Amino acid sequence: MKILRVVSELDFGGVEQVLANSIPLLSQKSGVEVSIIVLWKGGKVSNLLAKQNIDIHILHFNPRIPNPKILRILYKMIKELKPDVLHSQGGEANFHGILAGHWAGVKTIIGEEIGIPNHHRYWKFIFRWVYSKAQLIIAISHAVKDNIVELGEVVEDKVKVVYNPVSIGEIDHDASTEMAGRLSDEIEKPFVFITTCRLVPIKNLDRLITAFSEMEKEESEKPKELWIVGDGPLKEDLIQQAKSLGIGGKIKFWGFQENVSVFLEMADAFVLPSLMEGSSVSLAEAMAWGLPSVITKIGGAPEILGNSNSGILVDPLDVSSIKDAMSTLAVLKATERNEMGERAKRESERFLPEAYIISLIEMYKS
Repeated sequence: MKILRVVSELDFGGVEQVLANSIPLLSQKSGVEVSIIVLWKGGKVSNLLAKQNIDIHILHFNPRIPNPKILRILYKMIKELKPDVLHSQGGEANFHGILAGHWAGVKTIIGEEIGIPNHHRYWKFIFRWVYSKAQLIIAISHAVKDNIVELGEVVEDKVKVVYNPVSIGEIDHDASTEMAGRLSDEIEKPFVFITTCRLVPIKNLDRLITAFSEMEKEESEKPKELWIVGDGPLKEDLIQQAKSLGIGGKIKFWGFQENVSVFLEMADAFVLPSLMEGSSVSLAEAMAWGLPSVITKIGGAPEILGNSNSGILVDPLDVSSIKDAMSTLAVLKATERNEMGERAKRESERFLPEAYIISLIEMYKS
């Protein structure tokens, strides 16, 4: 079975991490060949997959809808690759991939909605037409499914919910020792809140920093730090915000990290204050490491917690809501936090890559 995956970018981020976690396993299945077409740019994840001999084609075209050149090139490449299944992920990739695959006569076409769209009437009509050319639409949470069905972009029976897979990276022991050494320089080990994400507006990091600052003013007896692991266009603005609030030394910007495991291992609680989340690979990773969490109540993130009672839901628009939840975890007894973490770890088993691969193959064959 020849499978063609179509994505807009393959540098770093949620979609990219899903492919990094799943494509190597998928390509190892007997009788399966996997190719990836990247509409725009590659980067960290494309390089990682290329080292594992995954067939990757990077087009370097702006995927903004519509791009007739992408449609023409995709059509020609699909005719040459002759895939049995085309699976696209994300709005731009779905638009171009589904249409080109339909025109090229691909037997099985699957689109994947990776977030909660906010389309006006014109785009609702466009995506209803595009999705009509696919046999199946994957939604990464029930919140995403409910949204696209309510928008009228796809009928409910055509949507299947499949949660993103999570792979726990191996600990780099040298890095772990170095990190422990840094923390041992502190008079008292700080309570570490961590968030791992792209530094973009929807992640709501400015409110998170403000909430952390206000928590510090109210309760500063026990040392606390906020670790922000990731990169993006807002990095310098966020650094300046932390400095202006007088807490620059208590907020650490670690930049992009290929393996966040050492950071999660050293942290005490995870924070996800996003204005919107279709789902969250980062949250599931943190749960797999046994971290209790503070997460947005908007979108599909609460579904990742399930019934584990391992996190506190917050209103991402309310700084006080974020601050109060962080304060609650910071002063909670260690035994209670550990119990929350153990429940989180058990819940995260739902997102093992092997189960995800089984679901995909079943859909590809149906």
